[in-house]
Amino acid sequence: MITMYIAGIDVGSANTKVVIYEPEQDRLAATAVSRTGMHPRQTAVKTLTTALEQAQLSQNDLSRIIATGYARHSVNFAHATVTEITATARGIRHWHPGCRTIIDIGGQDSKVISLNSEGQIQDFVMNDRCAAGTGSFLEFIARALDIPIEQFGELSARSQKPVTLSSLCVVMAETEILSMVAADTPAEDIIAGLHLALASRIAAMAARLSIAPEIIFTGGTALNSGMQTALARTLHLPVCTAQFPLLAAAFGAALSA
Repeated sequence: MITMYIAGIDVGSANTKVVIYEPEQDRLAATAVSRTGMHPRQTAVKTLTTALEQAQLSQNDLSRIIATGYARHSVNFAHATVTEITATARGIRHWHPGCRTIIDIGGQDSKVISLNSEGQIQDFVMNDRCAAGTGSFLEFIARALDIPIEQFGELSARSQKPVTLSSLCVVMAETEILSMVAADTPAEDIIAGLHLALASRIAAMAARLSIAPEIIFTGGTALNSGMQTALARTLHLPVCTAQFPLLAAAFGAALSA
């Protein structure tokens, strides 16, 4: 019996993610992640090739290729496309059957998705117009502070007195934060305050929906444990990080086949 596989490709603004899914065994045969860069189609081809090599497969072993993400239409070799909202909901619900609310903070946008008891999308809100509600805001500030963003979670956990930011406008926030640095404000307090400010922006989005536990946090920013803590503190509800935060939409795309 020939085993067939499905490829899910999520072409995000920051990263392109590929999963090779084996439906019969309900398992991921391989995954790959690359920086998207300026040429999303080429990156999609390269990342798919990497995943196939990892699984010791060829493209002929794929029965379907499904694309999602902001540049999904650039993947012209895909059999079909699916929106990020649908793909993320399917992927998260498969891994976390009790999920009722998804918080997805990526590089270009942030989303809050409400699911009903059957796992169907009930409603959602999205911020794709302002960088302040996205992972790119944290990356921008990380460069300004000259601190690797990978250290943000650990540093914010040490904070004793998180700062309060008066503005979430990227330019004004950078100016304010650099003033704090000049005043010898501890970096951990700046970062913790930054997390809380971003969490407040997400909470304001979530307030437009009927959110309920289980709340799952996904997207590249979910790799930052400090953001998970800030969200739980701001929402006054437990927030769990997704099983594979970077791969939910790619996996959901594969499930959509």
